Amino acid sequence: MFVLVCTITAVCPYAFSRQGTLTGHVVDGFDNPVKDVEINIKKSDFTARTDEKGQYRINFNPGKFDISFSKKGYSKHAFPLNIRETTEVPLPGLTFWKYPESGGIFLVRMDDYKKIEYTSFYSERDEKSLSFYVKGEPTKIECPEEAFEQGNLGLMLLDYSKDEPVVVGKSLYSVVDGNLVGKIGLKSEGWGVEKAEDEYSEVSSRIGIRYVTLKPGKYCYVIGQLTLRSKLGFGYYSEIVEPVQ
Repeated sequence: MFVLVCTITAVCPYAFSRQGTLTGHVVDGFDNPVKDVEINIKKSDFTARTDEKGQYRINFNPGKFDISFSKKGYSKHAFPLNIRETTEVPLPGLTFWKYPESGGIFLVRMDDYKKIEYTSFYSERDEKSLSFYVKGEPTKIECPEEAFEQGNLGLMLLDYSKDEPVVVGKSLYSVVDGNLVGKIGLKSEGWGVEKAEDEYSEVSSRIGIRYVTLKPGKYCYVIGQLTLRSKLGFGYYSEIVEPVQ
C-alpha cells in the first residue's frame, strides 16, 4: 500500500505540470461582457464559464485540440488550436453575437438592433429593358452629421436566419426615383445592373456581418440576383437619410 501511494504522489504533480491555461474574455456585439458562456475543450473534461466581466480561465493539454463557446440565445463558436506551451496563454477577445427575436437584416447600433424592412419587388418589361421596382416604405436610418465621412456613412449590419443556415446570396442595389431597383437593358453587347459594394463576413451558419459604406439614398438587399427571368423577388429595404445640419 505504501508503494502505491508513493507512485501516485510522484505521477500526479508531473501530469499537472504538463497542463497549460487559456485565458480570455467574451463580449457581445455592443462590447458588453457576456456572463455564463460555457467553454469546453472537446474530447476532454476541461470546462469553464465566463464571470460577470466576461472573463474565463480553462486548462488544456498541450497539442492540437478544439475549443467551443456556447450560450443559449447567442451564436456558437468553435475553432481548433495548436498550443505546445504549458504556461498561461491569453486568447484574443471573442465577440459573441446575440440572436435577434426574428430573422432578417438588422442595423447594429450602439446598444441594440434596428430591423430593416422586409419587402418584395416586381418587374416590368418593355421592348428594350426589364425594370425592377420595390414595394412598400424603406426603414429610415438617421445618423448625426458627425457620423458621416466625406458624405458617406459606414454601417455594420447583422444578417440572421432563425431556423436554417443564412442565405449569403444577397446583393445590395441602389434604389432610384420611382422605387426603381435596377434596369436590365436588352442589348446585343450584354446586360447587367450595377450593385453597391458589400463586404460579408460569416460568423456562424446562421449569422453573418455585412459592412457597407453608403451615401444618403434608398437601398435594397435583394435575396438572389436580378436576372432577365426574374418576375417577383424579395429583399430588405432601407433609406439613409441626409443628416440635419
